[in-house]
Amino acid sequence: MKLIVSLPRNDIEMAKAAAASGADAIKLHMNVEHRASGTRFGSFSEERDTVRAICQAVDCEVGLMPGADIANLPTRAEMDALFEIGISFVDIYTQHMPLWFLELKQKLIVAFDSFDGFVEPAFFMSHVYWPRGANRNRIFMVEASITKPEDYGKPFSYHDARRLRILQEYVDAPLLVPTQKHISTDDTKWLVRVGTGGLMIGAIVAGSTAESIGEATAKYRKAIDDELAALGQ
Repeated sequence: MKLIVSLPRNDIEMAKAAAASGADAIKLHMNVEHRASGTRFGSFSEERDTVRAICQAVDCEVGLMPGADIANLPTRAEMDALFEIGISFVDIYTQHMPLWFLELKQKLIVAFDSFDGFVEPAFFMSHVYWPRGANRNRIFMVEASITKPEDYGKPFSYHDARRLRILQEYVDAPLLVPTQKHISTDDTKWLVRVGTGGLMIGAIVAGSTAESIGEATAKYRKAIDDELAALGQ
């Protein structure tokens, strides 16, 4: 299971702390006000230099949430420029993603903001074999960002875990679970046991300083690795 750290700010020291503590990838943001942290992230022109500096400073993958408004995303040329400076994946809600994102050079994570239990939308929203004739899904992962904002930070329950397991069964790409609820390191073991594709920790469990992010990353890295070892993986 991959461990991704979603930073509460596009901050080089936070990124270095996460990378040094075992993150497989770091996620940055543009063009959005982040609900969990309350941070406003600027446009391509405002964030580009910081994004470049972060990509140069860490030895893990770096990705980007490019915005929450289809009319105010980076342009195709800007997305290509971001790829050249080191942004290897994008993570975006399906309703905010223009179709030309399917042609990006970056790997593509699509985020669901709800799940009603029906199979067909979950499957077909995550099942895109492109370009024509390709033998693999264009969608790299599915982010299960399905917790209602009023429930952010609440304890993670059996109901939450099994709801995610149902979604995982029907999407056509590995499931990425964000810590919108307070998923503890002990809870994380249960996600590993059912083959969840990734855990993305953010401000709710990792705090908002470089020190707290480093400490949290190390704890979740150990929880994942210890459980994988116990399972012989």
